[in-house]
Amino acid sequence: MQKPLTQYPTGAVVRITGIDGGRQARARMLAMGMTPGCPVEILTGGPTGCRVRVRGSEVVLCCGLAGKIMAVDNDSNEGPHCSCCPGPRAKAS
Repeated sequence: MQKPLTQYPTGAVVRITGIDGGRQARARMLAMGMTPGCPVEILTGGPTGCRVRVRGSEVVLCCGLAGKIMAVDNDSNEGPHCSCCPGPRAKAS
C-alpha cells in the first residue's frame, strides 16, 4: 500500500511510486533523482520532514515535499520498478 514518505520509519527502504504535487514540486523532486521506481532509504523520518538517501546522495526534505512523495516498501510488487537499479530489492545507495 502506498503512503507518503513522512509515514515511514527511520531505516526503511522504500520505492517511489509517484509525486502528488504540482508541476514545480514534481520537477524539483525529479531533478533530485527521485523518480518513480527509484529506491530511497529513510535516514531520519517523521511528520516534520525527512532526511533520505537517494541514488547515493543524502537529501533533506521539508514535511510539505516529503508528504507529496508517495512510496511503497521496496520489496513490494506494487508500483513501478526503476530500470537503472539492479533487481527488485535494490538498495538506495
